[in-house]
Amino acid sequence: MNRALPSDALQGQEMALVADDGTVLSWRLFPNPTARVRLVLSHGNGLAMDGYQVFWRSLLADFEVVVFDFRGHGRSQAGAAAAHHWTQFEADMQALCDALAAQGDARPLVGVFHSLSAVTSLRHLQRYGPRWDALVLVDPPLSPPPGHAMESAHAREVQALAEGALRRRPAFESAQQLAERFARVAVFGAWQAQACLDMALATLRQPEGSGAWALRCAPEREALVYRSNIWPLAQQVLANCPFPVHLLAADATLQGSGLPARYALDLHQSSAIGYTSIGGTGHFLQLEQPQACAEAIAQFVQQAGLFASASDKAG
Repeated sequence: MNRALPSDALQGQEMALVADDGTVLSWRLFPNPTARVRLVLSHGNGLAMDGYQVFWRSLLADFEVVVFDFRGHGRSQAGAAAAHHWTQFEADMQALCDALAAQGDARPLVGVFHSLSAVTSLRHLQRYGPRWDALVLVDPPLSPPPGHAMESAHAREVQALAEGALRRRPAFESAQQLAERFARVAVFGAWQAQACLDMALATLRQPEGSGAWALRCAPEREALVYRSNIWPLAQQVLANCPFPVHLLAADATLQGSGLPARYALDLHQSSAIGYTSIGGTGHFLQLEQPQACAEAIAQFVQQAGLFASASDKAG
């Protein structure tokens, strides 16, 4: 992996998608005619895919890659505040699936989804049925089922995250100022230096006629998504998933490890679901150890037989 690419291959093709309520959503296509598998990548709450470049650029040589920003994030329009919720995210993912299907590409389609988008992908599966050939869920903040030992901890955590989002500073003097904060705060401190600046640029906008850089995802919207992340069907949907699913998780053995990492390990130990943990990482593992994450994804695709199935389709 990680072969050199010409500089123009790193620009991608900007695509637009109109959601059912008229909101324009952004997805970028990075064509790779020789790749046997297509990857569709999306982000966590309050973030944006251009901020994950240190991770997904290492995938471009071996896969055809699509990166998708949910409404209110990154390059996509915000849409109405009343439509910023999980049910609409599910519909937006279905609109993306329809757009991809309309391209008529027969190669296997693998979703690689972090955090918010990982939860959305399971909710989408439960509502719309299978649209992927496989899923990689990156440190997903899934709700444990009723009676699970971690159920109450999850309820406390989503409330704490919502309260933290509401305290978030909504504007900055520059993107560099936010990048420096990413590098300074403990939960982000292990990010690669370039990722700090990439994510700052991806999550801020500079309104015309103003020197202030404002968050693209308003803190109150980010908080609402955290607070409403109670969906106890996740384990059931995983258990009945009709295609391969792999958990790519942070290190659950670290002192103070996050609940998503600990629950991912619990799911793996209590079921046959595939699992890889990236040692020494936290919730933002793709920005901390991007190459290790990319290699884990390639290994899963290989073990799932998707490279072979692509060859069979071609034949």
